[in-house]
Amino acid sequence: MANEIQLSTSIKVANGNFAESITRSLSVNQSNIGAAGGSQVVPTTSAGTAITISTLTAFGFAVFQNLDATNFVQIGVQVSGTFYPLLKLFPGESNQLRLEPSATPYARADTASVKLFSRVYEN
Repeated sequence: MANEIQLSTSIKVANGNFAESITRSLSVNQSNIGAAGGSQVVPTTSAGTAITISTLTAFGFAVFQNLDATNFVQIGVQVSGTFYPLLKLFPGESNQLRLEPSATPYARADTASVKLFSRVYEN
């Protein structure tokens, strides 16, 4: 089979005299069948907390959503015990991206623990 994963992204900005609208769609192949993830509580640990993803052999596309109503959450990587944020999700925000197949994503909450939803698909 081919094009098992369908992605679409759109953004529309209107701020004073600045206006822009971008819409993109993409179809990609999934080499291995499977997905993993769910909701987990993310604390404010300075080194970040590994996002729980089990049973996958190679990470592919991922969707992350901050389920908290008040605090933001950062998603990134951990290197030698130091957390490096790459994404910031405000309350209710979500983001989709392709992960490096062998990289473990980490998360860190801002002021108080948040609930983070994640869904990662096999590459």
